[in-house]
Amino acid sequence: MKPVSFLCLLVVLLDSCSNPALIPEPAQGARIAATNCKMLNGQDRPYPCEFQLYTIYFMGQNNEVLATSTANSQVISLPKSKAISHTVNAYGGSLFYNVSVDFRRVNTPSFATSTYRLTRASITDPISPGETTVVDSTITVSPNLPNPMIRPNRVMFKLQLNYATSGGQSPALIAPIQLLMLENPVTYAKMTKPTYHHDRDRAEAWRTMQVSVNFTK
Repeated sequence: MKPVSFLCLLVVLLDSCSNPALIPEPAQGARIAATNCKMLNGQDRPYPCEFQLYTIYFMGQNNEVLATSTANSQVISLPKSKAISHTVNAYGGSLFYNVSVDFRRVNTPSFATSTYRLTRASITDPISPGETTVVDSTITVSPNLPNPMIRPNRVMFKLQLNYATSGGQSPALIAPIQLLMLENPVTYAKMTKPTYHHDRDRAEAWRTMQVSVNFTK
């Protein structure tokens, strides 16, 4: 190799190391969700999911964290003695706990809405309105994508767990919560049935869980 050619090659290599190619970031409107937004049949959801659920905290009478949910299908066991309140009737009673849900926007809305809603269900795959209950329909969230350093949004509610007692047997929970869904009511209405059969497909984010109460603690 000629000296001049070698010098040119060296200059090119040094320049490529000190000036790496810049990879453009995607436009905010085209940002991809942190997790693939798939429907239960494995196909892509027609509208990008707006949110991702992070940690769900189950808290007791002194706002201490009794359990957390960070993924689907986790077992959540709550001690009876730590309930924030407790009512009793002839057939059993009700235990109340505070729940805090952390979530983050990962895509801009497909349809504008002034408020979002949090719903719950006692089954993991509701398909009719009678199988879900609205927890909060006044949740406000900016349509803009947040800076990664900004903490997630948070919504809190009081969870009621009903239980039954019978003939000296251990108390048993009656239809405990198994699913939380964060919904854009406009997008939800656009995804009409029967094409979109599952409510989870129509939600912007959801989390399944198995909630139980330890009546000995």
